Amino acid sequence: MNFLKKTAVMLAALTIFGIFSQIRTSAVTFTPNFTVESEAAVLINMDKDIVVYEKNPTKKMYPASLTKIMTAIVVLDNVSDLDNTEYEAPLAVFDDLYGKDPSSVGYTRGEVITATDLMYSMLMASACESAGILAYNVGGGSMPNFVDMMNQKAAEIGCTGTHFVNPHGLYDDDQYTNAHDMAVIAKYAVDNYPKFVEIATTTEYTLHGTNYHQDNWATIHHTNAMTLKGEYYYEPVRGLKTGTLDESGRCLASMATRDGNNYLLVTLGAPMYDADGNRSYGHYSDHEKIYEWAFNTFSYEKILSTTDEITEVPVKLGDGSDHVILVPSEDFYTLWPNTLDSSSLKKEIVTKNYLDTDGSITAPVEKGQVLGKYTLSLSGETLCTVDLVANNGVALSQLEYNIMKVKSFVGSFWFKMAVAAAVLLTVAYVTVYILATKKRRMKIKKVSQKGKRRL
Repeated sequence: MNFLKKTAVMLAALTIFGIFSQIRTSAVTFTPNFTVESEAAVLINMDKDIVVYEKNPTKKMYPASLTKIMTAIVVLDNVSDLDNTEYEAPLAVFDDLYGKDPSSVGYTRGEVITATDLMYSMLMASACESAGILAYNVGGGSMPNFVDMMNQKAAEIGCTGTHFVNPHGLYDDDQYTNAHDMAVIAKYAVDNYPKFVEIATTTEYTLHGTNYHQDNWATIHHTNAMTLKGEYYYEPVRGLKTGTLDESGRCLASMATRDGNNYLLVTLGAPMYDADGNRSYGHYSDHEKIYEWAFNTFSYEKILSTTDEITEVPVKLGDGSDHVILVPSEDFYTLWPNTLDSSSLKKEIVTKNYLDTDGSITAPVEKGQVLGKYTLSLSGETLCTVDLVANNGVALSQLEYNIMKVKSFVGSFWFKMAVAAAVLLTVAYVTVYILATKKRRMKIKKVSQKGKRRL
């Protein structure tokens, strides 16, 4: 019972063009029984587009290098052949980064690099100069123009709390997002760009030669330590992007797969240091704990079936049947915790506007005819609402129909008026007949009396 109260604390927000725009949230979200260090988080089941867990999903946060996911999206929208596209690194990029201590792989002004290597170094090693070189060139020689493209794309895919001012994610008070929007962006990238997934989940890559560097001049590794053998390694995790700034805390977007179940998790604002002032990497522990909780707790279950007999409705004038069984119009599946019995769901049947005022339906009834609505909810939060339909058809009984018509006519206003008129006519006829008879008798009597006097 205690778990039921905890699990019902939070609800998935409404479905949008999905999550929130890209994610269908048709299930109740649940709260794990451990502390999440990150300030904000969103966990999505990728198989069914369902938000399973969220913490402060719309709180304003700073994205740091998670910004580069949107940079990659705009590049992939505008560059069809990464391998055969080369860009020269302009001075403007390095002027923009000067004095900001950006992460870098060592590209320099005037270097000519393939778009492929720029994308790998940007997403894997979080190279800020690579993001700037891509933005400057794809933006037609203007990083502000590229940033406008980023903001347009964010609005297009449903982000409402995000604003970009640069392509690399270095701090700016006017560059902000929230966990909800970053989940939208990350999921959009995964769903629509196989090349993004290929690059963002690669753990090791060797950079190719340029006009300034020999071939295979550097090998880079993914900045997400959960994907590399070591202290934070977690086998189910792949990619996607890290982000770290004093102003943003530690941010991470990743995916994880186990036993055919696929999740995407975005966390923002994990502390940089613990209470003792030591460096803290709570974003990694958050991801492992949340993924383990999801893998061990949830399964995709059928909560409602089209064969479930929900209720029955009386049928008037039915041929051989006086009722019809109502069943759900469709199956309903959702992620469901194995610790919670589905019998705890509240069930509500609504038939108003579908049935006669006496709660019945008049034949004929067609199989599949909608005769109500059925709602399942948990602790006051709606899980699903489906149509209730007739499980079988019921034909009209012609005999009962005719009897009903006769009864209906006998009880009708016009029948009563006709009877009243007939009664009045009969009374009038009898009255006239009596008066006429009486008058005739009186006349005969007078004639008879006159005859007697003459005699």
